[in-house]
Amino acid sequence: MSKRRSTQGKRCLRCQINKILCFCDEILMHETLTRVSIIMHHREKHLTSNTAKLAPLTLSNSEIFQRGLPNDPFTISKLKITPDSLPLYLFPDEDALELNAEFIFSHPGPYHLIIPDGTWNQAKKVKRREPGLSEILCVKLSDSVKGEYKLRKGVRDDGVCTFEAIAYALEVLENKKVSEDLLRQFRIMNNRVAKSRSAYDN
Repeated sequence: MSKRRSTQGKRCLRCQINKILCFCDEILMHETLTRVSIIMHHREKHLTSNTAKLAPLTLSNSEIFQRGLPNDPFTISKLKITPDSLPLYLFPDEDALELNAEFIFSHPGPYHLIIPDGTWNQAKKVKRREPGLSEILCVKLSDSVKGEYKLRKGVRDDGVCTFEAIAYALEVLENKKVSEDLLRQFRIMNNRVAKSRSAYDN
């Protein structure tokens, strides 16, 4: 058993890192008009490097849906997309529209933001494998957005992690104040998880 797996019983049940480095006192919940749905590969559920798990702790209008479970397959109906919201699939496909002020003017909300979560290869396959997702309007972040996530090897230089993507998308769909605080909380998580790893790798 690896050192990281052996410390699982010492983790905070809420923020899921070592209790010594728990950052629950820094977590702040935000209410948004935009609904956020995360489609997570089931293997990501227990990984401390997964940032999507921070979303339900910081956004009251968010939910995680697992996919890849043989006994409980994901279907788009689980997202409960309502007629009064515009569903947006956040992923940088070739046909994706950039989220900016012009987009908001042309496509008024409220919005239902749907984000695939997992490794880059896992996320890339979600829309192709899950019926109905390809029909949803695809959006992407500005090329000027640069990620700070360093908890995994092999992260694309031009990529952002799931929670960063949510934060930057909500800067456009909601407001900058929410986005800035989400990024604050993400940076604390990023730092604490890195410290936790360093402590148990030595």
